[in-house]
Formats: sequence, C-alpha cells, structure tokens
Amino acid sequence: MRISLTIACLILAWQTFGQTNLPNDTLQWNENKKLSWNDFKGEPLDYTGFQGEAFCMNLANYERPNIFAKITFKVTAVFDRTKSWVNPKAKTDNGLLYFQIMFDLYELHARELKKELSETDFGNDPNGVFQQKYNSSMTSLTNEFNEFRKETKLGQDSNALAVWHKKTQEKLTLLDNYK
Repeated sequence: MRISLTIACLILAWQTFGQTNLPNDTLQWNENKKLSWNDFKGEPLDYTGFQGEAFCMNLANYERPNIFAKITFKVTAVFDRTKSWVNPKAKTDNGLLYFQIMFDLYELHARELKKELSETDFGNDPNGVFQQKYNSSMTSLTNEFNEFRKETKLGQDSNALAVWHKKTQEKLTLLDNYK
C-alpha cells in the first residue's frame, strides 16, 4: 500500500527579550527520545488526501539586557503533538522514520544556527543581524527539506530513507557541541 505523507512546517523567529515559553504539548528534540506514533495527537484530516502530517518548528530568540551586555540566544527544534496527526491505517515503520528524520533535520539546522550565532559579531544592529542569520538558516532548512522529500519520495523509498537517516545522524554528531 502506498502512503503519501506531507509535512506542515511553521518556521518562527522570536525576537523577544527573555520569552522562552514553548507552545502547549510540544516536544523539544532529544537524542534519547525518538518520535512514536503516540506523539501524533491531532485528529486525522480525511479530506486532505494525505495519510499524515507532522508540525515542526525552529524557535529562536535572543536576549540583550542592555547595550553593554553580551547577547545570549536560544534555538530549539520543536515538534507540536496537537497539530501532528496520522491516519491509524497508515502507521508504518518507514512512515515513522520519515517523520523522525524530518524532526532530525530541524535539529540539525538549529545546531547550525547556534554555531553561526556563536561566531557572529552582532554590532549595533542585533535585530537585523539576528533576523538575517535566522532567515538564512530557514532558507537552508527549506531547501534541504525539499530535497529530502523528493529523494525519499515522501517517505516511500526505504533505501533513500536509510541514506538520509545515516547522513543526518553523522551531521548531528559533528555538531554535538551545539546541542
């Protein structure tokens, strides 16, 4: 049985001072906690023609209490359980792996952004610099995500899924310092 999967991606930039609250019923990416079908709590949408949907975000914020203080930042890959859903008949190992790799890609790009922000001189325009770095990161994530979807045929090609899984895990390991 062929299953078509789609991903709804919401990419948000928070440029707030000190706001770190996450949306309700979300999972922060955690290497020790892989996604399970129980994490897909949204109600299936039969009329879409899709068998499932995962809702991920990369949330980012920075804080600079005063002009003399060093900027601190936080970037978090998040999976929203209430907006993610799957048709019960479509639950397969490959489908779950597809969604896990997708979530891993969000974490990978969160780490890459953390690395880049840690090496950045924010100068006198922290808002502009932060937003430019964030936008560039999200463009890169979108491009890689589209490549992932295409190469894996939306999760239907198990060989391509295995290649993407290995490649993504290797890249995450290289950026372990930015967990």
